[in-house]
Amino acid sequence: MPARLPDYRDLVRAAVGDYWDVRRSQADESEGRGVFNTGIRAEVTGGRHLHALQELVVSVFVDGGIPAELIDVKRRPIAGYFRRDKSWDVVVMVADRVVGIIELKSMAGDSPGQNYNNRTDEALGQAVDVWKAVERDIVGPQRTWLGYFMLLEDNAAFTTAVNPRRTVWEPDPAFDRASYADRYVIFFERMVRERLLDAACVVLADKDSAAVRFPSNSVSFQTFAAAIHGRCLQFMTTNPDIDWSGGG
Repeated sequence: MPARLPDYRDLVRAAVGDYWDVRRSQADESEGRGVFNTGIRAEVTGGRHLHALQELVVSVFVDGGIPAELIDVKRRPIAGYFRRDKSWDVVVMVADRVVGIIELKSMAGDSPGQNYNNRTDEALGQAVDVWKAVERDIVGPQRTWLGYFMLLEDNAAFTTAVNPRRTVWEPDPAFDRASYADRYVIFFERMVRERLLDAACVVLADKDSAAVRFPSNSVSFQTFAAAIHGRCLQFMTTNPDIDWSGGG
């Protein structure tokens, strides 16, 4: 494990640039085949748009001290309590033991309100289902580790304050004048605070320049990576029977 946390800013920018490139190429491929999906879906049907970001996340586990040759990483179904299982995007395993489970999602376009509740409901449900399964001794014996990475397009639709709807009860004033990006930050900060997630990252990414920024340090990629590094140290310390030299 390195003495200092690597600076991941350039790697995040490169991975985000790849994300936009793949989305554009998949949209072009769809048009070339005469396939016209509605709205933004044409850009994500191919399923490769988050591949570079997934590779980056896995590389952080290697930087954290887990030998690359010991890592087995796939998209895998994780057993739950309220439902049989749910697939998570990245499940990092060593010797059939789970080091980390991470979901990666993205939202782009000019209508974030259509999917905001769906995305947050999904993230909340996934986490609650896993932790209830841990509580009921379905998942274990060692405590698992959950992370969530959310990429949002950096445009006015995501960063402009949302006109509030009337509610039955007065909502939390933390959401007053909040944009959808702000709402995601509040959501994931609270998910980590309540220990429903071990770490989260929210990144705003410009579609044209691939520039990235983080609306809150508490959910920046550096903070996310620091939590992964800490998990790697904890996992290696509590699994001394594994040959951490990478020799098998």
